[in-house]
Amino acid sequence: MAAQGTKESQNFASAKPSSPWLIVWAGLSITLPILLLYIYSCKPEAFSFAGIELKQILGNQDIDAMLASLDEPENPSTVNQPSVIRDSATSKTSTDSTLPFLSQSNGAFTLPAYELPVFADTTKHRILLIGDSESGGLRYPLNDYCLANGHKLILSMEWYSATVFNFGRSDTIDKIIARYKPTYVFLVFGLNELYARDLKARKIAANQVAKKMRNIPYAWIGPANWDEDFGINRVFKSSADSGTFFLTKNLKLTRAGDGRHPDVQGYRVWMDSVANWLQTSAKYKMAMKPPRKRGRPFRSSIITLNAAKYRGY
Repeated sequence: MAAQGTKESQNFASAKPSSPWLIVWAGLSITLPILLLYIYSCKPEAFSFAGIELKQILGNQDIDAMLASLDEPENPSTVNQPSVIRDSATSKTSTDSTLPFLSQSNGAFTLPAYELPVFADTTKHRILLIGDSESGGLRYPLNDYCLANGHKLILSMEWYSATVFNFGRSDTIDKIIARYKPTYVFLVFGLNELYARDLKARKIAANQVAKKMRNIPYAWIGPANWDEDFGINRVFKSSADSGTFFLTKNLKLTRAGDGRHPDVQGYRVWMDSVANWLQTSAKYKMAMKPPRKRGRPFRSSIITLNAAKYRGY
């Protein structure tokens, strides 16, 4: 037994070490697929290797394709067609109790008929406020201004955590406009995308927002920055009609405890600045004299959405 054990030990000791080529092959088998995946991620077009063709389905990330599509003329057969909300997972129509402004017909939500209002030389407006969480704080001083100047704030829609993608890609704004028939729209969002760097994609979505405002006077109010943004304000301003964008980022506003939103006084100072701009410099001017009373009861309708639960597209 001892001799046999000694012989096996000698055989093990005399065995040749593994070939270095095996190590090289193992390394290539790992790094080559990773390299191919990296090349694939950088190429929007089809990629062929060993007779296999791979093509990314980039959707909204395919910036060049989307930019090109913006130059394509609209198909007349699809203009002003009813909008339908469908569940992409089940291909069935669905309902959302948070959207009471939708009408239902044959199981599908359709866009109500809407005739654009005839704009007369009047200082009295039906105002619609749409935006992210900052709009929820701005609606109270805006309400004071409306009551002081004879305007009516017909609806405040606060879409928590929303970005320009939610407002641009969805037809939610279209449906609200069709339902409430405003004569003036306030847009207030951008808080959740101050650090966004995908500015080309957001530019496309901002253009979509601007298209929704056709023939309706509006004020596009930029976010109250708590820090320097990476260009989202420039994107919004470039998409808005000349004289319709209000740059908020340079205002010095006192902050609430979270450090992101203005506090009560900050919202009042913000609204005072917007009101002055509306009377002096905005494309669509309107009467916005300072209210004598502040903090008046808010009795307008409110719709609250959450982008984490309803993204709109």
